[in-house]
Amino acid sequence: LRTALSILWTLGCLDDGGRLTPLGRRMVEFPLDPPLSKMLLVADALGCVADVLTIVSMLSVPSVFQRPKERMEEADAMREKFSVPESDLLTLLNVYQQWLSNEKRDSWSNSHFIHAKALHRAHEVHEQLFDILTLIYAPACLVIFIRRHQFLASASHPSTLYIMSSS
Repeated sequence: LRTALSILWTLGCLDDGGRLTPLGRRMVEFPLDPPLSKMLLVADALGCVADVLTIVSMLSVPSVFQRPKERMEEADAMREKFSVPESDLLTLLNVYQQWLSNEKRDSWSNSHFIHAKALHRAHEVHEQLFDILTLIYAPACLVIFIRRHQFLASASHPSTLYIMSSS
């Protein structure tokens, strides 16, 4: 229990008296582990909510990568095509964006050694988290949120297009 309280204090969810902070009150709105909730809330200040929303959604489901024993080398080679050297998190973002750009087709997932069910589940989580963000930011602020992230809406960021069209 002490470790959990210490983590919550470190994240800024609790004050020195053990009471919820304003940040902590916003974080409890998300059905996520506290570090993932904080990632979403801090991402707005950094101007990257759209991408972090997708990354958190992907982290909230089991691994999307398949590695069948009889085709391990082929699966590893395919995974490498999605790899972003700077970060595994950006690799997950890349997989999700590619999946969206291929119209969420299960056939695409299977041919790329990606678990289609996990991607569909990540998409459901993405929608749920977007709805919660909408409530937290309130409709008037959401317009500002969308405009602030409008620059991300391009062919290279199809997940942002989805976020904006789901409001």
